[in-house]
Amino acid sequence: MQRLFEAFEDAGKELYLVGGAVRDIALGIPMEELDDLDFCTDARPEESLAIIKKAKLPHYDMGFEFGTVGAVLHGPKDEGYPKDCQVTTYRSEEYYRRGSRHPQVKFGDTIEQDLGRRDFSINSMAIDKDQNFIDPYGGMKDLNEGLLRVVGDPRETLAEDPLRILRVARFKSRLGFDVEEALFEASRDRATGLLDISRERWLQEMTKILAGTYVRDGMEFLHDVGVLGLILPEVAVLRGFHESSPVHHKDIWAHTMQVVLQAPDRGAMKWAALLHDIGKVWTRRIDEADEKVTFYRHEEQGAILTEGITARFKVDKATAAEVRFVVENHGRIQQYSSEWGDGAVRRFVREMDPYLESMLLFSRADLTTQSAERRRQALERVEELTERIEEMEATESLRPELPTGLGNALMKALSLKPSPVIGELKSYLEERIMDGLLESGQETSYYVDALKASPPEFLEEDGDESPR
Repeated sequence: MQRLFEAFEDAGKELYLVGGAVRDIALGIPMEELDDLDFCTDARPEESLAIIKKAKLPHYDMGFEFGTVGAVLHGPKDEGYPKDCQVTTYRSEEYYRRGSRHPQVKFGDTIEQDLGRRDFSINSMAIDKDQNFIDPYGGMKDLNEGLLRVVGDPRETLAEDPLRILRVARFKSRLGFDVEEALFEASRDRATGLLDISRERWLQEMTKILAGTYVRDGMEFLHDVGVLGLILPEVAVLRGFHESSPVHHKDIWAHTMQVVLQAPDRGAMKWAALLHDIGKVWTRRIDEADEKVTFYRHEEQGAILTEGITARFKVDKATAAEVRFVVENHGRIQQYSSEWGDGAVRRFVREMDPYLESMLLFSRADLTTQSAERRRQALERVEELTERIEEMEATESLRPELPTGLGNALMKALSLKPSPVIGELKSYLEERIMDGLLESGQETSYYVDALKASPPEFLEEDGDESPR
């Protein structure tokens, strides 16, 4: 990093470390834990590129129209290197056109000017080559007091980029800071501006919000300013839902926020945690006489709602499929019993594949009961099932394995034509393997002989295609 500072100084140009790295350093986060480093300079993009080339640093073009040049800084691996960095020309103005992911920028001339157009005071600090903090807008004071405040008029700041409302929630979720009253009111007034922002940017910010230590604080901020009802009404209705019931049931909002917090730090898991109980709003049935509340088939209803949400947020197909599967099946693992035979375990694994690991992880996160005994019993079920799966996997008896080319061999040996019957025969063999009646991973002839000796009923009933 010092090499980069010296390269710009030798060229007669200013260079400052800015943005989130400065804030995190002020919070005491070690340099080795910082991934991306942002710098700003009075050099124009062409000049920055020439300086970086002269310093013989690896570089790449981030788009001169945005004023940014990328570079890679090398150093000791135990200090987190190599680190990606971006060098951007001072900006005096930045705004987003409707639906665009890329800012419209106007270059500036001073570091104070650049810091003044940033969103929050805690992000409007810089560090120079001598490791001095540049803090013209009181960011350090707000950092010490735990306050989220924008530089300038909050209404104008949010009008420039409404996505900053989600960024307020992100920093509240991550840091647990309070929101200045003027910023809170401006967020409520400007909430509908988020409808002009691309869904990909919604997704990026929401995923970061869900990863925060204070996720409930961040999500409740979004609810209180009206944003959650705009972009995730299926989740917004969970808050206070239990209060509408004449018969007591658990607070689904509080449970959901706890599950999000406990879920593994992976996008699909966090989103599944957020959405796993949204179907309960539409499936609640209340029997006041018996004082019972049920949510029959809420998993299926939740999966239907999840499809719309992942499409709305432009979630990639692989993640969307995993989230939907977890939502639809999140109660399955707690149905496990020690009385299950090995065949039942094999069938369960086949039904959960390829998301078995995700389901096991989620089942642990989905435990929020205050009863220590109930929690212990639920965890024991998960651990026992996990151990049985691992033991069967170690002996290669978990998943049925049939040899390649079995289909052709079956057609030849049993005088069958290409048809769905071949797939049915393979499924029949897999079922017998799972029941322990056949061995897995044997030669083709083993399975052909097994079918001849004990053909399934659907073959015997079909006179034209009977192997006999």
